[in-house]
Amino acid sequence: MVELIIPNEVFFSHIMEEINAGNSVIIPSKGNSMLPFIQPVKDVIELSPLTENSIQKGNIVLAKTEENGYVVHRIERVESDKIILRGDGNINIRETCHTESVFAEVTGIYRGVKRITKSNLTWKLAKNVWFSSPLLRRIYLGIGRRIK
Repeated sequence: MVELIIPNEVFFSHIMEEINAGNSVIIPSKGNSMLPFIQPVKDVIELSPLTENSIQKGNIVLAKTEENGYVVHRIERVESDKIILRGDGNINIRETCHTESVFAEVTGIYRGVKRITKSNLTWKLAKNVWFSSPLLRRIYLGIGRRIK
């Protein structure tokens, strides 16, 4: 298999064109910041155009932050035009962006033939239990890192 490496600016400008045209886009997952919910390489992420309900606590979005460039992270808090993001796999690290820097919402995760959507129990547990429990997050991530 041939691997093609495209600069993020080029890749995401094309993604934004599709999203702005009203299309959903499926991209590969990369990085560990959304573990255990999104698994790198194994999962692919479905990005969809924003709706009036997209920018809410607990939703996963594609945003451009000043700190880390483009990220797919969960919204932790919304403060007027400022949004605080955190990956499920991050204990302390948070990113900030403005509402106009959020480009798409994650509406599905594909793991092989299985599609996990916002109505799925796994998604609801990740949003409501995992994300809101710093102790559960610390314990699980610590065990996961030691097992690897």
